[in-house]
Amino acid sequence: MRSSRLFVRLFAVAACLPLVGIVLVAQRGGGAAPAAPPPVPITASSLAAHPLSYVGRNVTMMGTVAQQLSPTIFTIDQGQATALSLPVLVIAPTLTGPPAARTYVSVIGAAVLFDPADVSKLKGYTLDIPADVAAKYSGRPAVFATSVVAADLTDLAKKKPVPLTPEEQAFSELMKKVNPASMALRTGVTASNSQATHDRAVELKALFADVQAFFKKRGIADAEGWAGEALKLSETVDAAAAASKWPEATAAATSLNQMCTTCHAAHRDRQDDGTYRVKAPR
Repeated sequence: MRSSRLFVRLFAVAACLPLVGIVLVAQRGGGAAPAAPPPVPITASSLAAHPLSYVGRNVTMMGTVAQQLSPTIFTIDQGQATALSLPVLVIAPTLTGPPAARTYVSVIGAAVLFDPADVSKLKGYTLDIPADVAAKYSGRPAVFATSVVAADLTDLAKKKPVPLTPEEQAFSELMKKVNPASMALRTGVTASNSQATHDRAVELKALFADVQAFFKKRGIADAEGWAGEALKLSETVDAAAAASKWPEATAAATSLNQMCTTCHAAHRDRQDDGTYRVKAPR
């Protein structure tokens, strides 16, 4: 076992979503940190008993909530007495609500040896436990959590998205119709089925007209233009199918699909709960 002092460096990782995840990477000496491997599945008792086997690694830790120490900090154990006097500390800067006491949770994050001085380096986060409590856990194993998954699979470390406005909700329902209609259009074209292709093309022309109107009202010019192009491609597919020009219909249907992909990449935001919404205009 190395005798050199083990310490952690803190990194703030900004994702494409507004929420910022906190990742701690253990370092021994200088040099760039390697890419983080997948989280190691462990139990709270394993981390408590063998901390140096896990410190500096990303872990997925299961255990029972022992005590809520602050709005962002709680402790976890295996739900039974152990030889160790203290359970594992969990620090979750984005915790949205306390996990229920004596219930099982899964905690995902970086295993560390707790040092209040290291926590003070976390941008935008202030340690919210009294100094005497911090001293009590100093030097003991802890996890800086990016996810705290409760028994009902709710991630308590993920902020809930702001509710959709009525306009956004209507647009969401509209987009839920576009995808199956586009898939059905491609199926009709592949099968050289003129009637099925026509029905779906007519449906898509109406849908893309509404999509274009939505983006025009929001002042998002490129998305408005793409929706207009998708509408024209729907017309092209319809006309080509009516003339039994299936290679042309296939090419137009493929371009339509690519147009949707382009717009999604530019203007669709994935929320922490797995849903999507349109990015706010810049």
